[in-house]
Amino acid sequence: MPTTADAVVIGGGVTGTSLAYHLAKAGLRITLVEKKHLGAGGTGKSTAVVRMHYENEPETRMAWASFHTYAHFADVVGGNCGFVGCGVLWLVDHDHVEKLKANVGMHQRVGVNARVVTPQEVKEIEPACALDGIAVGAYEPDSGYADPLLTTFAFAQRAKELGADLREGVTVTEVRTTGSRIQGVQTSDGLIETPIVINAAGCWAPALGRMVGVDIPITVQRNQVALLRQPRELLRRHCVVADIGVGMYFRPEENVATMVGTGDGEDGVPPDAYNEAVDKEFPAFARHKASHRAPVFARAVSRGGWSGIYDMSPDGKAILGQAGPEGFYLACGLSGTGFKKAPAIGQCLTEGITQGQSTTVDITPFRLSRFAEGQFLRGQHEYGEGGHFWQAKK
Repeated sequence: MPTTADAVVIGGGVTGTSLAYHLAKAGLRITLVEKKHLGAGGTGKSTAVVRMHYENEPETRMAWASFHTYAHFADVVGGNCGFVGCGVLWLVDHDHVEKLKANVGMHQRVGVNARVVTPQEVKEIEPACALDGIAVGAYEPDSGYADPLLTTFAFAQRAKELGADLREGVTVTEVRTTGSRIQGVQTSDGLIETPIVINAAGCWAPALGRMVGVDIPITVQRNQVALLRQPRELLRRHCVVADIGVGMYFRPEENVATMVGTGDGEDGVPPDAYNEAVDKEFPAFARHKASHRAPVFARAVSRGGWSGIYDMSPDGKAILGQAGPEGFYLACGLSGTGFKKAPAIGQCLTEGITQGQSTTVDITPFRLSRFAEGQFLRGQHEYGEGGHFWQAKK
């Protein structure tokens, strides 16, 4: 016999489990299906930086709406997300000074605790930083990073406690419709009758879209992260540092290691069969990039690294909201920045499903139709041509 649910969430990453939690909290009977295991896709490889520095207001508002959840996770959700408020620094060269100042002004209007800092203040905040090439910086003292898997597991556990049915190792084979409405989901575990399906499948979202005639323009992109063991003269939780001029970012892993992200992404990789390791030359390349801003990393020991995949949209921004048949919703195309917004995505889509519109943040700018309308989501003061800043320079 088929089972029934008020809504089915497809995808067991941080976005899908946030959706399951928020929907279950709103009183809906939820089933989440994940074809592998929780966190098996992009989430498990995320560096999970928590920051609000974006070049456009909609994304800043989504990240700001999510920040309180991360900073007070045990009280808001329950469980542990591993949040560490070590501070986040954004550094720019002379070409981007006015852009950064304008972006920080927008962040402050939204409510973010952010300020413009001089090179000398950068040195005071993060003594490891060299100052060559820095014209100005932006500092978020409350921001930092979390643990992507702890966060996913905590959302899932709370969703389960609220009555959600979490099914791992279950593949969706068909999304059924009747006329212009969602009817159910056929899976390897049987039929689930439901009027609502939320596609939170990340890099696998386009295949689900095709089941209901919805074209989701996502490119799968492989990105590499290096892991450096800190030299003995560092050995602490330094700030998260993102450097526009150098084209890289790094963040601490506890008080002994540092993750470094840099370099061009590799487009068009198969999400089920990509190289999850790093290229042979990448750890040395990443160490060179990091040591340009923090010379102490020249003496760091490489511990290799890993590669993850991003579900890149045409403008590098999320795709959220209803699309196609009635009852079919999208939470995908997160383009490598989904972790920071996952709590707000869960909350906003829940509001849209249960109340008819999202009130926490207006998600209209993230609608799928913006691409056909030529209304790509861009900021007034972008540092590059879309995508990720660290891919702008080699």
